[in-house]
Amino acid sequence: MNSISQEHAYSKYILPVLIGAGATVTAIALDELKIQTALAVLGAVSFLVVLSFIASRKNLSSFAVILLALGIPFNIDVNLFYREYVGVTSLDIGLSLLSAIALFVLFFYEHYTSRGSGPAFRYNRTLLWAPILYMMSGLLSLYNATSNELAVLELVRLAMLFVIFFVVMNMRDRKLINTFIVTLSITVVLQTLIAYYQYKTGQVLGLGVLGERDLGTREVWYAGSRASGTIGHPNILAYYFEILIPFMFAMFLVEENRWLRLWYLIVTVAGLFGIMTTLSRGGWASVPVSMAVVFLTLIRHRLKGVRSIVGLFMISMLLLGIFFYLLPTIEKRLSFADYGSAATRAPLNRAAFSVIKQFPVSGVGLNNLAKVFKTYDTTGGSSLFRTSTHVVHNLFLAVWAETGTIGILTFVWMFVATMIVAIKTLFKSVPLWQQGILIGAVAGLLAQMIHGMVDPGFRILMNVSMLVYAMFGLVGAISVLNKFKNERPAIDSQYK
Repeated sequence: MNSISQEHAYSKYILPVLIGAGATVTAIALDELKIQTALAVLGAVSFLVVLSFIASRKNLSSFAVILLALGIPFNIDVNLFYREYVGVTSLDIGLSLLSAIALFVLFFYEHYTSRGSGPAFRYNRTLLWAPILYMMSGLLSLYNATSNELAVLELVRLAMLFVIFFVVMNMRDRKLINTFIVTLSITVVLQTLIAYYQYKTGQVLGLGVLGERDLGTREVWYAGSRASGTIGHPNILAYYFEILIPFMFAMFLVEENRWLRLWYLIVTVAGLFGIMTTLSRGGWASVPVSMAVVFLTLIRHRLKGVRSIVGLFMISMLLLGIFFYLLPTIEKRLSFADYGSAATRAPLNRAAFSVIKQFPVSGVGLNNLAKVFKTYDTTGGSSLFRTSTHVVHNLFLAVWAETGTIGILTFVWMFVATMIVAIKTLFKSVPLWQQGILIGAVAGLLAQMIHGMVDPGFRILMNVSMLVYAMFGLVGAISVLNKFKNERPAIDSQYK
């Protein structure tokens, strides 16, 4: 099959299916919008469709990668089987998932038409099995689940996240990986601009189709409102920033192109201002640790002369200046009344432990804790909240209570396995840009783990869950790229 017939077959069969699926999601999402917003979204979608038709198959892969990254914070989606609940509330069929499926088809089609040797998809076994084992522990948790329906909802979501993770891991072209990272950097700046507006005005921009929610009177603070961007909640927006700030900082330290390096510095600074607008104490505490990990790990690669030392000194002074600029806000936030929010952490932790003791092996059921928390709590700590359903403000205790000891071990293993693979890959003397991706991803995941000690964590919403699994995937992509680099030596050579 020649290249022309291959492109014809692609446009005839694959592209219409992808456009049809995207149009269905968009149509449902537009149904409840104001006419002005609907027209704006329709205009953007029309532009993207026209662009897809004039693009080549190779460019369409980049196009799908861009949509995958954009769909993480700007989540145009359809919520199937929605119910009011604290936890996984629906099946979210969104832009990122559809883009990941499109990339899967594109990768397979490219391999099939090029008659390439070896498998169509490659993976790191350690990373591949980690989320699979966690899903298996979720299946085991059905044994004690009060609501199998709630457990199945999260199992399906985990399967969706696995697709995103697997596709990102199969980005074996540096161009695609860089496209994904640059697009994520753009979303950081956009989220900062939206968040800063919300923080200063206490109003929203009317971007409900992209995930923006009303700020609510409960979030009003002494200097404005706690910003939530298009993520939907201030703390979860903080998760988003705390993962990407150290990642962008790492890319700044390793990037060779001076203009792109300057851009990553701008993104890092923007992210710091963005996380400030969330007023999330957990986010504020995690970022200095993760950035220190990045700095201390990668600093040795930048000390190659007086010019580099002076540059790093100036950057350090810039970051220190930003810290002192934000210090008054930090001090007031830490001293401001939090309506007993911090005081509830310890009683809820004790309540979660009381549930864990009763269901130590397989837990109360995936996504079931909020439903049965008050029923199985023997300490009374869960009664601090008047709502009928509530979860513990600790990511790891929540997973432990829902999936038991087996589940928490497999959950933690996803993070530990990613760190192990990253460290092993680093010891192979990989190129500097790959080191930045590995260290940045690990530092971002570490920040979420730290914040997860005092908050429900990324599992609450699909947005940040996709970002976490994308970080798993990026580490896997670098691992795979090095494992099979002898098969495709031209990829790295053209970027030296």
